[in-house]
Amino acid sequence: MNHHEADAPHIYMQLLGRTHRGTARSFLPRSSRARRRVEWLLILATGAAVFAASSRSELYERLHNSLARYEGFQADELIFVLLSVLAALAVFSALRWRDARAELLSRIEAERSLHHFAERNRELAQALIGLQELERRRIAHELHDHLGQNCNAIRIDAVFLRSTLGSDTTSHAAATRIAEMADDLYQTVRGLLYELRPAALDSLGLIGALQSLCESWEERTSISCALLPEGEFTDMDEPVSIALYRIAQESLSNVVKHAGATHVKLFLSRTEATIELRIEDDGRGPDPAGVRAGLGWLGMKERASMLGGELTTSPGPLGGLAVRCRIPVPRNTTETKNEKVTDG
Repeated sequence: MNHHEADAPHIYMQLLGRTHRGTARSFLPRSSRARRRVEWLLILATGAAVFAASSRSELYERLHNSLARYEGFQADELIFVLLSVLAALAVFSALRWRDARAELLSRIEAERSLHHFAERNRELAQALIGLQELERRRIAHELHDHLGQNCNAIRIDAVFLRSTLGSDTTSHAAATRIAEMADDLYQTVRGLLYELRPAALDSLGLIGALQSLCESWEERTSISCALLPEGEFTDMDEPVSIALYRIAQESLSNVVKHAGATHVKLFLSRTEATIELRIEDDGRGPDPAGVRAGLGWLGMKERASMLGGELTTSPGPLGGLAVRCRIPVPRNTTETKNEKVTDG
């Protein structure tokens, strides 16, 4: 379907107005009804003018006299043939108009249904993302309260046993290994906790959490990562902070998997109307079509969409891929900021 075909239902919708299912009647706006009255008046005026002109000039008598010489060919009957052809064309046009109208109404109804289901799917996706965050938070609390504390308890007991046993015994070596394994397991749990629910978002805010993400990611991958913020982000709402953090997290993960980059830059800026997060790398950059087909891309796009924003990719100035997320500033955040300025 091309652009004009895609816009046709919207154009006809404006001409027809709101329609009811199961009836062919359309409720036109005032401008359309006024235009239709003008068209009917023009048709009636044209008919009256033709009738007056033909009556004044006796057009039929002249036509009949001119065709009388061709009586042998019955040429004077051609006018009735033409009238019948015109009547048939009028009936045919009315039938085709009715079919076209019915098809148009069905297309409009199908588009409405498609739009409804698309909105429903978007609501379900947004609800799924919200449930995912809640489940991540619950699992993080479970890991911290149970597995993390148990690892610490095992390590403390192992260190105690190691201190009470002789250094040359096998029990001392076993206690040492237990303490090391418990410490290694605890570090693994800490990494999982950070992936599931970054505590830095609660304690340090969005800028601190992103900076911590860049530092830890740089340590794990040996890829240079720099955060360049611009603006004030201390009054960010939790959904906005989590969405931006997850988008940055997924983008950095894609850089490791696909880009083969050596440098990554995160630009975070804020104006009175929008917040923008841009991730650029100097790698080869994956195929944009392949990126859009992945689940990670869909998740990032839904996170931006649920906040009224958009997520796009394009070739970046560093030579790799640039991921750009733009979301509007929440209204309550803007109002709070204005109130602070007013109070000051």
